[in-house]
Amino acid sequence: MLREQGSGTRAVLEAALDRLGIDPDDLDVVFDLPSNEAVRGAVEAGAGVTVLSRLVVMRAVRAGLLSIANIALPKRHFYSLRHKEHHQTQAAREFLRVVSEPR
Repeated sequence: MLREQGSGTRAVLEAALDRLGIDPDDLDVVFDLPSNEAVRGAVEAGAGVTVLSRLVVMRAVRAGLLSIANIALPKRHFYSLRHKEHHQTQAAREFLRVVSEPR
């Protein structure tokens, strides 16, 4: 199970495989799915394995539905965007503060 071609999740995985000398085209991909939640659900149902963000899978891991194989992959960077002429609410400022804190 993988995210669809063009997704950031898929691009990070394919770049990591390339660095390991593995051709992503050699993977036996059963499904290309349009969201992390769809991929996680397919794996929870027993359809195969995948690589997803820890944030996407932690609830299922804690519930005993999934197991983690620790594989070192590069960290991804995300950016916040907003319209330059729109007022930023207190809730938006607080959200950005929380997600910007180092982990």
